[in-house]
Amino acid sequence: MSRGVLVSLNTMGLYYLIERIRVEFDEGDSRYRTSIYETLDEQGMPFLSLDERDCEGFNSFVKATKRAYEKERRLPSFREPLWSELIAKLKTDPRYEGDIL
Repeated sequence: MSRGVLVSLNTMGLYYLIERIRVEFDEGDSRYRTSIYETLDEQGMPFLSLDERDCEGFNSFVKATKRAYEKERRLPSFREPLWSELIAKLKTDPRYEGDIL
């Protein structure tokens, strides 16, 4: 998200969301997935940063988030508050293309 726009999650909540989102990127968006997940995978930092993503990269993450959310909300283990906070923050970002979520 934009600088200063954060979703504060405990470690379990963070991993719950990001690992479900990770597998939902379009095949053609793997470059965005790799760069977005770099802080976690390569640097071992417990966060993702969307600050440096252009509109296309940011919305690639948003689309993956939507697909993950749609799958998860049908499950008995669905964690609505985590998803709601993330989605609300994504929608406030100026790069967000209005009809994705």
